[in-house]
Amino acid sequence: MAFIALNRVIAIVKSFGLNFAAIALIMSSLVIPPAALAQPALSPEVQAAQQALRQNMDYSSKARDQFGVGQVTKISVLPPYALATWTWGPTGGWAILIQRRSGWKVVTRRDDWIGLRGVVKFGVPEATAIKLLDQVIPDWRSLPSE
Repeated sequence: MAFIALNRVIAIVKSFGLNFAAIALIMSSLVIPPAALAQPALSPEVQAAQQALRQNMDYSSKARDQFGVGQVTKISVLPPYALATWTWGPTGGWAILIQRRSGWKVVTRRDDWIGLRGVVKFGVPEATAIKLLDQVIPDWRSLPSE
């Protein structure tokens, strides 16, 4: 399929009377270097918070067989607080984590929306809660408040 598409592009470019060198230059600009596709390196704090949430979502083998393993889809960390979104099978939601001496702990993992005041009730200072929500759920202000 890709070969057919490539041949079509070459045919179109040739129809403009361009030579092989011009075609090669155009084609090379269409290639995305592998470095551009690489994910940015995650800080150890972000990795640890993600791992804590994944462990919190590690259910019995029967549930795992049915829905697979829960996935952290987005996370923002402003130590000692973190906010993440997750999916697991047909459902998803968000979670609040707090960093303790022993590591990251999931304070709540929910599939319902409790708003900014609800996040603050779980111990996250309001200014921090706003920053975390802005990074993880950018449209949170348009959601109904608790």
